This record gives sequence, C-alpha cells and structure tokens, in this order.
Amino acid sequence: MSLPPGFRLIEQTSGFAEANGPWFEKIEGGRLIRGFLPGPGHANSHGIVHGGMLATFIDSAMGSTVFHVLERRCVTVRLSLDYLMPGRIGDWLQAEAEVVGHDEHMAQVRARLYGPRHDTLTALGSFALLSRHRSAKNRS
Repeated sequence: MSLPPGFRLIEQTSGFAEANGPWFEKIEGGRLIRGFLPGPGHANSHGIVHGGMLATFIDSAMGSTVFHVLERRCVTVRLSLDYLMPGRIGDWLQAEAEVVGHDEHMAQVRARLYGPRHDTLTALGSFALLSRHRSAKNRS
C-alpha cells in the first residue's frame, strides 16, 4: 500500500499500539494527523472495523495531539464517542484532533475520525496532564 502524502510510520510504539498497528502520522499546518489502514485483524464479526479499535485509535490520536500542542504527556480521564458510520476494512482512516481548552492540570480535546466517504467517529475527551518532570521511558 502506498501511504497518503506526508505520512510516516510511527516507530516508537508500546506493545498495545504495535499489536493494533501499524499506525502512521504527519504534521500538516501545525496539526498532527494520524492514520491507519484497517485489515482483517481489526474487523468485528460483521466484517467492519471493530468499535473498540476505532475508540483506541482516536484516543491515541487525541493524546498525541495534547503532547504535540502542549508538550505534555497525558492520560485519558474521560472519553465520549459518537459512532456515525462504520469503518470499512481496507479504507484508509485518519484522525484529527484539536486541543480546545486546557489549564495546568487538564486538557479538553475534540476529534474526528474519517475515511474516504464519510466521518466514522467523533470524540470529546478530557486528559490529565502529567508532570513536566516525569520520565517518558517505558517500564518493563
């Protein structure tokens, strides 16, 4: 598969993201955009992308956007999802998120996940901002 222009493989992933990927991203106009190509391993019993996979992907894009915009690591506190249409296996899906508010401890983010024909999912989330002094190293 050839990637849409500007996307690069996300190489530093956790075991969870690695098992559900590969995922790709690009920075365009100062915004982080994350994408993936769902395959059979992302399907539910109806042959469409599993809703949990869509939720995982948009949550990750939202958290990465917080890091890109605020330069702070974060964890999800609340995630509200609206499933609009199914994600289809083999369709490139991408997520765009925007930090709509924040203070020193929390960030509020909205996002949309869409494919070539329609929006698939929208989300609103609250993210707790971690200490600026906390290390980003992975724990074994």
